[in-house]
Amino acid sequence: MRFSTVIALAASIGLVAANPTPETSKAITAFAGPSGEVSLTTQSGCGSVGPLGSGHYIWWIVVGCNPGAQLNCQATDATGCLPGNAKHIGSMEVDDPNDTYQIASKRNTNTVQFVCPSGGQIRCQANFNDNNDGPNYSLRDHSQFPTVF
Repeated sequence: MRFSTVIALAASIGLVAANPTPETSKAITAFAGPSGEVSLTTQSGCGSVGPLGSGHYIWWIVVGCNPGAQLNCQATDATGCLPGNAKHIGSMEVDDPNDTYQIASKRNTNTVQFVCPSGGQIRCQANFNDNNDGPNYSLRDHSQFPTVF
């Protein structure tokens, strides 16, 4: 009798561990244009959103983070897994979600480091040099991948 109880308990733990929580399975949306007139929820690899579309210089995502955590806002290649080519990126920015104050910014790079603010949410933005560069890139914020400049 005890053996079957242990097996039932182990099976239920395995079932809970196999089902993602709603928060981890929630899609992130990328926006384009000065006021977000275009949106994209396509998920590329490695936790990225993309590939981004064409016709806009500015693309961004709004994501939650743990206050005080050191993270990176990164424009990746279209697959979402490798750092994107920095020669097409004018700047990377991290702002509050309403774009009222800047947390971090760096020019001519694919990655900008930042510390998550007390509000626990940021806007990770890529400003491309040309409005047709977006399809070659995806966006993500992360801490688990190495920073490549």
